[in-house]
Amino acid sequence: MDGTGSYIPEAPHLQEQDLAGKVAVVTGATKGIGRAIALGLATRGAAVLGTYSDPSSAQHFDTLSHTVSALYSNAFPSFPSTSSTRISHTTHPTQPKLVGIAANILSPDCADLIARTLETEFDGHVDILVNNAAIVVRHKIGEMELGDVEKSLLGNVQTPVLMVETLVRKKLFRPNARIVNISSDRVREGRVGGSVFAATKTALESLTRSWALELGSAPGMQGTTVNAVSVGLTDSHGFRSLPDATQQALKDERLPKVTVAEGGRMGECEDVADVVGWLVSEKARWVSGSVVAANGGAARVG
Repeated sequence: MDGTGSYIPEAPHLQEQDLAGKVAVVTGATKGIGRAIALGLATRGAAVLGTYSDPSSAQHFDTLSHTVSALYSNAFPSFPSTSSTRISHTTHPTQPKLVGIAANILSPDCADLIARTLETEFDGHVDILVNNAAIVVRHKIGEMELGDVEKSLLGNVQTPVLMVETLVRKKLFRPNARIVNISSDRVREGRVGGSVFAATKTALESLTRSWALELGSAPGMQGTTVNAVSVGLTDSHGFRSLPDATQQALKDERLPKVTVAEGGRMGECEDVADVVGWLVSEKARWVSGSVVAANGGAARVG
C-alpha cells in the first residue's frame, strides 16, 4: 500500500509453513472472506476442511483446491534461500489436504457432519475453527417474518454453539487450538434493517468471551484461544450482491471513517484473512477473549 492508501492484494503464493501439520475448519469457504481465509491457511501448510451451503458450490471449492495444488507443485525450486517464507531451498513443502463438504449452517446436523468428516478424513483432529458463514437478514422492523428470525438465530448462533459443543464433546480439539468467530461492525453501529443480524453477532461476541474462559485451560485443550474479528465494509461477495445504489451509499457513509488510508478505501477479503491468520498463529498465543477490529480504523471496539 502506498501513501495514497491504494492497495492491491497479492496473487496467491506460498508462505512460511508455520501451520504445517495443523487441521483447520472454515465455514463458508468458497466465496469472499471465507475463501481468502481458507487460501491463506492452506498456503501456510494447514490442512483445510471447508464448508459450503449447497452441493452446487462444490466446483468453487475444487477451484480453490486446484489453486493450492498448483502453488505447491510449482514451489520447488522457486524459493531462494533468502526468501521471507523461510522455506529452505533444499526442502519441498508438503501440500496439505483440502476437503470440501456441503454443510449448511441452517441444517441442525451441520456440526455433526463436520465432526464426522474430521474423524474420517483428518484422523479426528482439529486445531483451528473459523466460524465464518452467516445468515444476513436486511428487513426492517414491521417487515420481518418469523422465518427471518429463526434462520438468523439458527445459522448465526445455534450452529456455532453446536459446532464448538460437538468438537469439544468429541475431544477433537488439540491443545493450543484456535477458534475465531467472524463478527461485524454492525454490532457497534445501528443500521436500518440490520437489527436481527447485529443481535446475532452480538451474541457471537458474547460467546467468544465465555468460550475463552472455559476452554483455555480445559483438559486436553490447554493453551486454546478464542477470539472474534469485527469486519468493516469489505469488497466481498455479499457486498457485491447488493444493489448498486446501496453499495454506493455504504461507501459514502463508511469510507470517510477509515483512518489508515488517506481518503479511505474499501477493505479487501485479504485484509480480514490476514487478521484471522495472525490470530490463529503461535504469535497470538497471548490474545484470547478479544474482539479485534478489521476495518481500517473505521469503528472502535470497546
